[in-house]
This record gives sequence, C-alpha cells and structure tokens, in this order.
Amino acid sequence: MISRCFVAVYGIALVFGVQAAGAAYADECATPNGESGQCMPFSSCKDIEERLTQSQQSGQSVPADYASYLQKASCGEFNGVRHFCCPAAQIQHNSKVMALFKNKSFDCGNFLSQRVANGYEVKLSSRPWMALLRYQQFGEPRFLCGGALISERYILTAAHCVHGLQDDLDEIRLGEHRISTEEDCRQQGRKKKCAPPVVDVGIEKYIIHEHYDARHIMHDIALLRLKRSVPVQKHIKPICLPITDDLKQQAEQINTFFVTGWGTTENGSSSDVLLQANVPLQPRSACSQAYRRQVPTTQLCVGGGDLQDSCKGDSGGPLQAPARYLGEFAPRMVEFGIVSQGVVSCGQISLPGLYTNVGEYVQWITDTMASHGL
Repeated sequence: MISRCFVAVYGIALVFGVQAAGAAYADECATPNGESGQCMPFSSCKDIEERLTQSQQSGQSVPADYASYLQKASCGEFNGVRHFCCPAAQIQHNSKVMALFKNKSFDCGNFLSQRVANGYEVKLSSRPWMALLRYQQFGEPRFLCGGALISERYILTAAHCVHGLQDDLDEIRLGEHRISTEEDCRQQGRKKKCAPPVVDVGIEKYIIHEHYDARHIMHDIALLRLKRSVPVQKHIKPICLPITDDLKQQAEQINTFFVTGWGTTENGSSSDVLLQANVPLQPRSACSQAYRRQVPTTQLCVGGGDLQDSCKGDSGGPLQAPARYLGEFAPRMVEFGIVSQGVVSCGQISLPGLYTNVGEYVQWITDTMASHGL
C-alpha cells in the first residue's frame, strides 16, 4: 500500500504518492503524455508553473484531471523541493531566481574602466565582484582560488576549488585589491581615495555540480552560499550572468575576453595585487589538440600565445567581457566562463586554457539557488 502525503505548491495542496526523496535533479524522464523531459522543480517548468499560479490567483482548485497529471509527473524531491517531469520544450530558467537577476534594482556588472594600469593591474574597485577563497592549511590561512559574487548570497567558482577541500575552505574575502595592505588607496591629484575595508564572510553551503568529474575536469562548477547576505557597496557588487539566449551565443562570438585575479593557483598566490589580462577566444579544436580529447560545448577554449597572460587569472575566477545586458545601452560585465584547466599551469609553453562555459549552466545555477534559498 502506498502512503500518501500533502505537498503545498504555491499554496495549493496536491496529493501525491510518496516517491524516492532522492530523485536526481535534471534526470531524463518521460512525461505522462509520453514526451521526453527532465526532472525539474515546478518553477523551472513553464506550463506547470503557469497553471499552478493561475489556480492560486483565482482561488480555485487545480482541475482534477490536471492534479492527476501532476501526480503522475511527480518525480520525487531534491533538496526538499518537489520535482516534476517537465517536457524539454517547457523547461525555463528558474523563475524565482530570474526575477532577482532581471529586477531593475539588481546592480550587476557595473565596472569603472576596461583599461588597466602598469600593464596588468586593474583600477581600485573596478572589478567589485572578485572573490578570494581562503583555506586553512597547516594552521595557516592561504588564498588558493578565486571566484565571483553573483548575488548578495552566492559565489560562483570552480568545482575543483571545492571538491575534497570543504574542511579547509572556510571563508570568502570580498572587496580586496592589494592583499598585503590593510587599506587600499590610490592618489587622485593631491587627494588620496581609499576603498572601504574588505569583507570576510563564512560559508554556509558548498554546492558542487552533481556530475563533476575530477579526473577529466568536466562540469567544473560550484556555488558557495555565504553565511549572510553581503550588501552591495562601492567595492562589492555582483557580476552579471549570461541569462538570455543572446548572451549565451555571444560566448562563441566574442574575440577577446578578460581574465582577472591575483594569479593564485593551488601552489599559492603569485601576485599581491589584482591583475587582468586580455585573452583571445580559440576554436575548440585548438584545445582538443592540446588536451588530446574532444572539448564539449560546456567548455570554452580561450588564450594561448602569451605565456604571461595565461598566468594572470585565478583558478575558479571569472572569464568576463562587457556586453549589453537585458537590452540596456550601457554595457555590463558578464561572466561567460570559469577558469578551469590549463590556464594556471604557467608552464614552459603557453597552451590555450579550458574554461567552464557558464551559459551552459545557467539552468543549474538558478535551480540550485532556488532550492538552497536566495
């Protein structure tokens, strides 16, 4: 006999047979109508969300035939959120998180200048989304990876910076420019202008992509949920993500990206100050040849040709470029990639690097943020 439970979705009580609570997010499935689909939260399935929202707003119950459909389409729970088998054509970026990213008050990707001083050093507070990941090793704090602030509560980084390191990775630093100084300042004529103090914040959750492959460095993406929200300040602001089809396509068309960081690798920090280098987009065939394997669309092939440029970024840090965001005239900085493999090796020859293609993971990012709390 199947036990039954009541699950409230948007305030509407639906009766479902209890299924495996550990149903895997985004597993392939077949809908009650026989269509191919994926197991998704309801707010990532356009038709289901619209039907449930309409019922809630009208104050009427879900029609019996549709309640029966939802019961059959239910594919379990993931992180306590009820999931349904959603037809491929109906899958949408999670509406709750997209509402945040599209809100006019969401101040992402605003940058002071694309240019850098002294060849590589960025201007003070000009890349306010940059994050340093701090690890405790042998009783000493060390910055070994980078990341980017994408909302007041989340850092986007590489899975290889988190996998197996959760006990060591204890804090995120935001608003940093020069690591060795307590106060970061610049001269502007006779006046000295200083950035506010850095913000160090603990980590509440470590969320690595379910299909991360440490051996082949695939699906190299992770989210860190901070212990508290970090208010937007002059030197601390989120970067934008490629949340539209147009922005995702631009990742394959931009000639030159920026990679920004302190040059930190698993061997330690190589720069005291925040650096930036220009890196060219390469055909995936260049990386396929360099790494002797097929490079999928979930990765971007970038860089090569300049040994110094390939050493300027952090593992887990952002590959970015200015782009028009949601039709706005002024460009904003968008994170198109995450420093993943090869970029920080800084060997005797300069090979193109493999970056996680962020546009391919916006669905995962939005669903993960929604299930773990905005």
